[in-house]
Amino acid sequence: MAGKIGGGDDEPIVDINITPFVDVVLVLLVIFMVTAHFIVNKGMKLELPKAVTAEQLQNQKTFNISINKDGEFMLDGKMVTIDQLKSAARDATQSKVKVVAMISADKSALYNSVVVAMDALRSEGVSDFALQLDPATQKK
Repeated sequence: MAGKIGGGDDEPIVDINITPFVDVVLVLLVIFMVTAHFIVNKGMKLELPKAVTAEQLQNQKTFNISINKDGEFMLDGKMVTIDQLKSAARDATQSKVKVVAMISADKSALYNSVVVAMDALRSEGVSDFALQLDPATQKK
């Protein structure tokens, strides 16, 4: 029963009780926090090469391409063929926003696979490339 001062039992309860709403929102927040980690880390397992001068890119739209050691391509977490990669590059370059192709290739991947991906992207108008590296600590 809702606690209300005054009035009789015959009056309808018109106050809004937000306690169940808050409970549901808190449960959803906990679920989101637990599953967010799994969503972010989805993709190919790559062993990136290390470089002391590696830096992070900011303020640019990135076109994330991963290449595993078998030469398979993944675009933004989805396996793609070269033709699908070209199509996505064509769509991305039409948005009039600077597009940087971030290539993450396994250190065991063939050099030819990286060149094929870069060539496909350049043929569709993507001219800025960045290679994702694992920052290494510099030894002095």
